[in-house]
Amino acid sequence: MSETAPYERLAELAERELALVTAFEPARLGELVALQQTRTTLVASLPERPPAAAREALMRTHELQQRVTAALSVLCDQLGRDLTGLDRGRQAARGYGGAATAQSVLDRTG
Repeated sequence: MSETAPYERLAELAERELALVTAFEPARLGELVALQQTRTTLVASLPERPPAAAREALMRTHELQQRVTAALSVLCDQLGRDLTGLDRGRQAARGYGGAATAQSVLDRTG
């Protein structure tokens, strides 16, 4: 394995993360979590000072991570708007329900 291989792997992980975030699907959230765990493990294994030859891979990783951060910001804003819309819909539905009270469905046994 070359001295730059782990840094190239780091860039590959950033590329994969960007792809997952920009084409976000809730069902694939587990893939993002697994990817982040893989990255954390890889980063922990790297030496304190990278070799000079890793500069290009690190610069690429940095650029990709900036794009991931921007995409996550957009995604969080979008999800926030979606949740706000759901809350408004629930409030409107409650308004149509009148003053109905919940009744217990438990009997004496339980």
